[in-house]
Amino acid sequence: MPNGFTPEDPAHEAERSAILQKARRILEEHKLEITKNWLSRLITQIDDLGALEHFPTQESIRTSVELIEGLGACLDDERVLEQFEPGGHYYKQAGTLGLLGQDDRGNITSLAHSLDALEDAMWERISAGMRQQDRDLLKLVRILRSGLQRIMAAAAESYHVQSSAELDRLAHTDTLTGLHNRRYLDQELARHIELYKRYRHPFALLMLDFDNLKWVNDTFGHAAGDSALQHLATLMQMNVRDVDIPCRFGGDEFIVLMPEAEKSAIQQVGRRIAESVSKTRFKIGRSFASLQVSYGISSCPEDGVELEALLQEADASLYRAKEHKEDRPARQG
Repeated sequence: MPNGFTPEDPAHEAERSAILQKARRILEEHKLEITKNWLSRLITQIDDLGALEHFPTQESIRTSVELIEGLGACLDDERVLEQFEPGGHYYKQAGTLGLLGQDDRGNITSLAHSLDALEDAMWERISAGMRQQDRDLLKLVRILRSGLQRIMAAAAESYHVQSSAELDRLAHTDTLTGLHNRRYLDQELARHIELYKRYRHPFALLMLDFDNLKWVNDTFGHAAGDSALQHLATLMQMNVRDVDIPCRFGGDEFIVLMPEAEKSAIQQVGRRIAESVSKTRFKIGRSFASLQVSYGISSCPEDGVELEALLQEADASLYRAKEHKEDRPARQG
């Protein structure tokens, strides 16, 4: 056999058991000292008075001591680790530590640093009571463990950021057309109104609406109407600038927020989109349908500097455009 002990070697098992028992004894005897060491490390990282006033609480100290007791019990019986899994006693206790790791962004990295501080406090206390050769082994474990924890923290943080960004995108996106939704438009309108009031940056609104979408829905079904809405959304994206913000306002109404745009330029954009829609013949089953779009415009500050005034003028302009058209259903052929 190679030099050293095999896992089945009784002498090896005895030595291993002695190390575990010694480590457990150290944890038990110094659990309060370890907790104080850990919490003091965390306090030194807090530079916000408000956060400092809420930390640490009496409950967090008791919880920390109890978790250290649980870790010590694992050294005596590995089955105790089951209590650190979902539903277990120590799992529930550990959940409260998440509150200690929150910063103003709820950053998961802050929690990782908090747990690093706890682990460092434990390793230092255990190492102090071990032989030199055992300390070397613990140092090896600490280095590898630290590296693995940082890998996990980095991966978790990246996932957290990407998930938050995706949730934010979904909250501001119309699922049918892929354009921004009414919520996003309201936020951007408020922001651009503030930009005008502070820095005199004008902007304009282009409002578009189908003239005969209800006829398409009633005649061919809502799936056909959805296709028409998606087609208009595509044409809008193709005919606006990168700085413009096309949104689905609701139903079959759309709005494009256009920063630093003059009314003459907006008229041209609205005309291009309307003409493109009217030239498109939608194949629906064995039939074809043509759609018509009307548009209206308003601009800040010419038509007002408040949200409601600008939306009312764009809507009124749209209504006037519809009045000039013949009231006829979409052609079918």
